Order: sequence, then structure tokens, then C-alpha cells
Amino acid sequence: MHPREELSPALRHGMDQTVAAQRLEGWRPTDRHLDALTELLSGQRTFADYLAEHRGLFPPPAPRRRTLRRKRPYLIPGTTTLRNSFGIESAEGLAQLEFVATAGRTAQWHQRLAADDAALDDLDVRALHEHVFADVYSWAGHLRVTELRRGESVFAWQADLAEAVAELDAKARAIPAKVRAGDTARLAFEFARWYADYNQVHPFREGNGRTGTLLLHTLAAVCEHRLDLTDVSRSQWYAASADSMPYRRGEAANHRPFLPVFLHALSVTD
Repeated sequence: MHPREELSPALRHGMDQTVAAQRLEGWRPTDRHLDALTELLSGQRTFADYLAEHRGLFPPPAPRRRTLRRKRPYLIPGTTTLRNSFGIESAEGLAQLEFVATAGRTAQWHQRLAADDAALDDLDVRALHEHVFADVYSWAGHLRVTELRRGESVFAWQADLAEAVAELDAKARAIPAKVRAGDTARLAFEFARWYADYNQVHPFREGNGRTGTLLLHTLAAVCEHRLDLTDVSRSQWYAASADSMPYRRGEAANHRPFLPVFLHALSVTD
């Protein structure tokens, strides 16, 4: 029997959703990645051992001569790589370690959800970001300090982030009271509205998607539903994200592109 088959159905779902969230961001896990996640979820290894195995594949770089360069808030001087706790200067190496570390932390959060340990207080965007990314970035859980845009998408002003995130947390915590038991269609509508708004805000320099989907999994559990993103493709997710963005900064996000995604992905918990 494959080790994954020894996991409870709830933990297998948690692992599937951990991998699905990472694949939406471009991860292509190997069999060893999946086996290591299984061992972490089953308690066969600690998180420290899990991370150390992969960290050892990327030795720290040789010391560099210090040069006078303009300091940028998030980047290693002279590179386009984010400053990180591993000291990795290769963007490819950092991406691989980030995927591994954040997958492990996301899987641990799903362990909580599998044990029915989810509450309204867990619907906290900054706390979730810190949980998932604290091993990688010193600024995990902190709102970005720069403006941010991706292609044609321009996200919320940095100065407005604290107020916007407080509003997002309040909206998420208000959703369970709006949804009657078993009303999956209404919950999908609320998910689409919340995530479109969250996507427009984009509160962090990195890790917005994984943080947002983990909050939605938590919210689904609070609402006695299950969210399953395994059938959502990266292209479908990014198309919905792009189509939900307003034409001008300050206008309202459009929730409709996300509605079919969540109508398909949500179901009542057995």
C-alpha cells in the first residue's frame, strides 16, 4: 500500500488541496516531494526534518564582495531574487525551496482542518500568510511596503492596505452568518465576491494566492463545506483573476469570473 493510502480521507483531501494550491502557482512536485508531504502529514517526520532534506540540495552561495548598490526593499542587491531566510541567490533555487516550505506549512494547516479545528478567529489574512511563509521570508505576515502591479493589473495602493485587509477579514468572518446550512450556491457567491476583492488588494509582496486559498479552505470548513481545487487549472485560475480586476484603480472588482470556479469546487461536508 502506498503511504498516501494510509492517510485518513480528511488528510488525503488536505494533501490534495495543498498540492493543488501550489500547482496553481507553478509547482511541479516530484514523487519524492509527495512522499515527503505524506510522511509529514502522517507524523513519520517532523517539519524540521522535512525541510532539512530539501534545504540540503541547495548549499549556501559563496561570500560575495560587497558593492555599492541601491538597496531595494525586497531584493538581494544586484539580483532579481527576493531576500530570503535560506540565503539563496538563485531565483530558481528559491522557488523550489519556497514551494517545499510553504507546502509543508499549508499541509500542517490542513491537519487542523481535518481535525475540525477551525474558527472565525482563524480567518485572518496576515496570520495565515505568516504561518505559510515564516520559514522563507522575514516579512511574512507583514503588508507590502511598495506598490505592486502584474502586467495590466494594478493592485491597491500600499497606503490603503491596512484598512483594506481589516475589511477583508471582517467580510470573511461575516460570511458564515449569511449562508444557511447546505446553501452551496450562496456560499460560492460569497467566496467569489471575497476572493475578487482580495485579489484586487494583493496585500503581500509574494504569496497572495496561497494565502487566499488557505483562508477559503478555512472558511469552507467553518461553513461545513469542502473546497476542492484539484480540477481548477492554472490557466483557468489566472484568467479568472485577470478578468476580475477593474479597469481603473479604485473601481470595484468583478466577482463573476470566479463564480463558476467556486460553484464547481464547493460541496457540503459529508
